[in-house]
Amino acid sequence: MRNIEIRPNLRTAGGEFSDIMMGGKFAGSLTLVYREGDRVAGSVQLEKGSLKPANKQRVESYLKDYIQSFIHAVQAETCDVVVTFSRYDNIVTTAEEDYESKNEVLTEDRESAEYKLVMVNEKRNRIDYQVYDNKGKWIAEAVFRTDHAHISGDVRWVFEPDDEEVENMTELLVSDFDEEIVDTFIINHKFDGELIETVELTHDDLLDTPVEVIGDTAEEEDFNVILARDDGEVLTYEIYQQNAGKLPIGTATVNIKHRRLTGFIDFRDHPDVNDAGAITSALMKELDKERDYDGLNLSLMFKNELIDELFIDNEPVH
Repeated sequence: MRNIEIRPNLRTAGGEFSDIMMGGKFAGSLTLVYREGDRVAGSVQLEKGSLKPANKQRVESYLKDYIQSFIHAVQAETCDVVVTFSRYDNIVTTAEEDYESKNEVLTEDRESAEYKLVMVNEKRNRIDYQVYDNKGKWIAEAVFRTDHAHISGDVRWVFEPDDEEVENMTELLVSDFDEEIVDTFIINHKFDGELIETVELTHDDLLDTPVEVIGDTAEEEDFNVILARDDGEVLTYEIYQQNAGKLPIGTATVNIKHRRLTGFIDFRDHPDVNDAGAITSALMKELDKERDYDGLNLSLMFKNELIDELFIDNEPVH
């Protein structure tokens, strides 16, 4: 009987990210984010090429028990974990290929001369894509959220793209939506946890199909980070933006027990995630007042869902 185990890659104050192993071989990935006493959310991606149907059932049963134990441990009232079963890097670009799985994930695909876009999950106001080049190699994943006529999301590249590759990717993603009903479209292109470029399009831009690339213009000085609660090893900060009213735009929770700090920022509005770089700089300036540390692992969250992660090596802020 082949052993099943969960092998953690990263744990933060608000979640964990792990590999699923079977018989010592990689079988998929598990992502869980949570708020104690509130909610657990996440995803399970099972590698279709590594699991036989009988083994898949065993793994799913094991994961259900693991997630149930996790729910009890954090005393969550609700849980929402999406399970997908598909290949990571072997998509055959023929119309006859059967992309369906028992979980009904690869539901739609679209391709250009350079890239193939595969929708792997659609739920409520969230759409997940995987993107492959014309040789079937996985090159990026994209997560988008729809708020009526506002579309925003992140593209996480496997490699660092050039300007032409960013443009081609943007055009392909935009083509999957109806430009007649979309008012704004924001895409953050990222590589290795760092923001490369932000593309912002309005309704008129979409009709004319140009691609306008802009940078993150927010500055550290635009934000105030105030210590709201000190629980010894865990600090809670309220984040305020100047000229944005009296309410905080987000809350940062940071565990300072170890020299490499971990934590998360829970944003009130999704667009504020785009200013994460400037906000993190302001947060680290406050953390410097508390203790010396080597770096910071920070999860960016919106409505209890993981949007992105930042991994920062500390350089003294003066």
